[in-house]
Amino acid sequence: MSRDYGTYPVWLRCWHWGNALLFVAQLVTGLSLHYATPGGPHAGFRAAMLVHNTAGILLTAFYGWFLFGNVRYGNGRFYLLAPGDLTRGLLLQARYYLFGIFRGDPHPFPHNAERKFNPMQKMSYLVVMGLLFPPLIVSGWALFFPARLPASVFGIPGVAICALAHTYLGFCLSLFMLTHMYLATTGDTVGELFRVMLVGASHSHEATQATPPTAEVRPTS
Repeated sequence: MSRDYGTYPVWLRCWHWGNALLFVAQLVTGLSLHYATPGGPHAGFRAAMLVHNTAGILLTAFYGWFLFGNVRYGNGRFYLLAPGDLTRGLLLQARYYLFGIFRGDPHPFPHNAERKFNPMQKMSYLVVMGLLFPPLIVSGWALFFPARLPASVFGIPGVAICALAHTYLGFCLSLFMLTHMYLATTGDTVGELFRVMLVGASHSHEATQATPPTAEVRPTS
């Protein structure tokens, strides 16, 4: 029996895929810049820098779009922690991901229209979007204007500290992205959750919406 993953509005799906593409562009060009060889092809370095900076500006706009959409359309309620999420909820979800999912156990927190995220997902998204993404954006913008950074902090150049923070934050978010992609394969089929985020609804929800209510048949006298 297929699970009901609820519905995902157009704005959220557009944000999700746009944010993913921009982050991948940031990751690829960031690695290219980080491991660029001194004296290497100058044109390639400039192209990577241009793409990285442009994607960073757009990613900032997309983050603002994400915050606005969650407030304006009420999507933020799905990220709110419920009583027990930080204790029993995290334990049950961790046990499911480590063992239950491979034994075919039922999901401890099945998705539906009113609960799109399990406790571990809520915590992950709150940490990523609330704690890691903002300093990544701030440090990226700070590197746009290096002259405004402190010359040194405890004897370490301010630009170096900002660049290291930006790099490590990007690394942490890259690990989240890989984990996110793996967990996206754990639906009813490998591609089910990807399909849901593309079309906006699961099979069971579509069937529920498409099936008209059955009229009551009364016996004739």
